[in-house]
Amino acid sequence: MTEIPADEFMPVADVVKAVGLRGELKLYPLIDWHEPLLDSGDLVWDDGAPFAPDSWRPQGTCYVVTVPGIGTREGAEGAVGRMVGFLRSRYAAPDFPRPRGGLPFRWLGRPVATATGEAVGEVDDVRTYGAGFMLVVPRGGRECLIPAVPPILRPEDELQGTLVIDPPEGLLDVAGD
Repeated sequence: MTEIPADEFMPVADVVKAVGLRGELKLYPLIDWHEPLLDSGDLVWDDGAPFAPDSWRPQGTCYVVTVPGIGTREGAEGAVGRMVGFLRSRYAAPDFPRPRGGLPFRWLGRPVATATGEAVGEVDDVRTYGAGFMLVVPRGGRECLIPAVPPILRPEDELQGTLVIDPPEGLLDVAGD
């Protein structure tokens, strides 16, 4: 398998444990996890090799999967520490299983500006808060947390360009300013 560029691989789960004796893997979902990916044919290992589960089931907040080529406990233990994800270039495909609000990876590294054109900064991180996401934008030596919800974040599903926000009064004020 040829090496894929680091920015092309979008991780969605860590392999954290071998389960049972028949080579099942326990996946710990990351922020871009979306359950329909398991049945999509879009998942790959961290080296770009296809990751196509034969079966899967939820287990608490994790998922247990069986994959071709891993049929023993030893084989599963050898996969612990690897990552599963998708190729960024597949995200734009019409058949890619995107959730209604899109996946948060697409906000990372993008500039943020208000609807009036004021530059806010660049998205440094995306965090989960309850059922939603917060964009973390360094500002004035501190973190500005911007809810990634309409009407604050204007709807978009692109992978590049400036994110436009309509912040309520005080949202961009950073304590100590």
